[in-house]
Amino acid sequence: MFRALLLACFLLVAAPAAARILDGEVVRVKDGDSLMFYRPDVKRTSELRLAGIDAPELAQPWGLQARSALRRKVEGRIVRIEVTDRDRYGRLVARIWVGPTYVNAYMTQFGHAWAFDRYLKDSRIRAGQDLARKERRGLWALPPEDRLPPPTWRERNPRVSGP
Repeated sequence: MFRALLLACFLLVAAPAAARILDGEVVRVKDGDSLMFYRPDVKRTSELRLAGIDAPELAQPWGLQARSALRRKVEGRIVRIEVTDRDRYGRLVARIWVGPTYVNAYMTQFGHAWAFDRYLKDSRIRAGQDLARKERRGLWALPPEDRLPPPTWRERNPRVSGP
């Protein structure tokens, strides 16, 4: 009996927390890694940040192209959302799909975002970035001095904000 109880406790502690799955309509794309979606289950709009990626700021090279790419892929469409966390700004952090397309990996695969190494838990996102870099897609076609990850760019441009 004690062993069974001990095993059950271990499994509860060791089991990863189940992600919350939502469906919603994307009503606005803010930039290359964040959007607003309408949640019919609670009849309200929520903000979401794509997990595992970091897109250029709007004012930095490739920022507008990254936003446009995400808009073309998701705006006005119903998406499947797998919530993985909440960020320090209260936004949901999630993996999203449009049909069979995993949008987070799509954004790195076509060079519209970097794999966000600090929080990366998904090899598909890294594989997408590696392919885009190899094939010089999107931001990887820019000269190296224009291809700065957002934290570095913000550090060097503290007074610049998006358009």
